[in-house]
Amino acid sequence: MKKNLLITLLLLCTTMMQAQEQRFTIRGELTNDSLRYTAQRVEQLYLKRTIDGVETTVDTATVANGVFTFSGLAPAEMEIYHITGFDNGSIQVFVEPGEITVGPFDARFPVAAKIGGTPCNDVMQGYYDVNSACTETSRVRMKEAMANVPADIKGDQTAEMAWVSPTFYVNNLYFKLEIMNYIYENIESPVALYIIKYSMMPAFTPEVIEEVFLKALPTNLHKHKMYKELVNDIRAANLKEGNIAPDISGHTTDGKELALSDFSDKYILLDFWASWCAPCRREFPFLKEALAYSEKNDRFAVLSYSIDSKEKDWVNCIEKNDLKHKNWIHISALKGWNSEAAKLFNVQGVPHTVLIGPGGKVIGFNLRGEEMVKRVKAIIDGEEPIK
Repeated sequence: MKKNLLITLLLLCTTMMQAQEQRFTIRGELTNDSLRYTAQRVEQLYLKRTIDGVETTVDTATVANGVFTFSGLAPAEMEIYHITGFDNGSIQVFVEPGEITVGPFDARFPVAAKIGGTPCNDVMQGYYDVNSACTETSRVRMKEAMANVPADIKGDQTAEMAWVSPTFYVNNLYFKLEIMNYIYENIESPVALYIIKYSMMPAFTPEVIEEVFLKALPTNLHKHKMYKELVNDIRAANLKEGNIAPDISGHTTDGKELALSDFSDKYILLDFWASWCAPCRREFPFLKEALAYSEKNDRFAVLSYSIDSKEKDWVNCIEKNDLKHKNWIHISALKGWNSEAAKLFNVQGVPHTVLIGPGGKVIGFNLRGEEMVKRVKAIIDGEEPIK
């Protein structure tokens, strides 16, 4: 009996210690608690995070004597939160275990607040500092170039632009080199993923991002949510026959989460549709015909991704039209055209189909009607589709 009690106490203590290790505290200080555009003062601030595309308040803090504090359990992996309650922007914070410091800063200009105290926030603040230094150096360099414009072309806008354009390209190259060097110095930090996504993706081709930046990241970061986002962004940018498709996910009608990659051993017809779409309904008989033929073996499935926003409409359409088969999988995020999956596959209208082979390679776009059925039958009969 005593032994069991001791074990229980030890487990309880271990659990409490682990919970304590995962706690975060955000302490901030204002040098000025006035709002930017009104005479009011900041009295309450809100710590928010985005969950499935919806901004959710995690904690609320009262500002007392210019000081505020948030606390709670940190997410399983580093995640971006925002401190809101200002009228001129918000403060971005990487929430992770430990004590995070914000400020001191002027509430009229919250984006200027310096964040630190924990590993990721220190790295991110270092990035901001490098970025600011690059901006200032580039500004000085451009000012000097403009001051040295030859007298005979001053006032000629086209000629002046030609004169300073080399400086513009030097500044651009300088920024890239400085940021790449900073990424290299902090390659072990999850913040490197953030910098690559938001600073390097716009500056380099998807091929360079994949071959240079992603391959340089340590394997432990490959499990991070933002790494998966980067991979999907690259795949979306290179979406064409013969390339790997982005991996998307959604919830079934009974709430189970499924991903395209869960069916990597099959040929998949990814079918973007909506309950309100008449052309989509005209495709139902052809999809049923293809699935009926697929019963000869188990090589093919339809993954129907609804861009509906109302669950009732989506579910009722499935039931009413008997869109059921063991290999007809229905998923959705119920976000309408704001669905991340639709954006990744550049869906401009529905129906929109993508035929994907085992391993995730795209082998066809917008197959419909008899053409789709013919292609599926060829796959099921063992004939390889045209690459």
